[in-house]
Amino acid sequence: MRNRGTLDVLRHSRHDWLNRIQLIKANLSLGRLERVNNLIEEIVLEANHESNLTNLHAPTFAECLITFHWEPRLFSLEYEIIGEPVNLSKVDKKLYKWISSLFTDLENAVNKKADNHLFLSLNIEETEVRFFFDINGILEDTDFLTEWLQQQPDGFSVNEKTITAEHSTIQVSFKL
Repeated sequence: MRNRGTLDVLRHSRHDWLNRIQLIKANLSLGRLERVNNLIEEIVLEANHESNLTNLHAPTFAECLITFHWEPRLFSLEYEIIGEPVNLSKVDKKLYKWISSLFTDLENAVNKKADNHLFLSLNIEETEVRFFFDINGILEDTDFLTEWLQQQPDGFSVNEKTITAEHSTIQVSFKL
């Protein structure tokens, strides 16, 4: 993970917010009020998920997800947090290493010219966290996912998986 200074973080954050404001402004000037309302709702929802993520007390893991788009990527990432926050501070580094390995492998497996997207849903429960991955795009190599799933560290278990070149869904649970 990259060690970012305060000014670098502020620069990226400002850039993200300016993009959002410009999108709202453009849609306002075109009279697309319904789209403006949708954009605002999306921003609020994303901010709530970001807040829920930071409330898990896993700063390295949270930073990985929040800053994902700050570097050029071959797939986009969207995430949501469902459930009441639990303290994941003791497993922060483990979660970061685990998710980073998936991101790295996925970057190497997707078609570089395709519109690739990963949707990650974290379902937080008292005794476990369930990760739901929905991968859309073009995977040039699906074997990496099978291998990655077979090499889960202690505490992680694969509950479901459907892997194809165009769409894959995976459910992994992590016991707390």
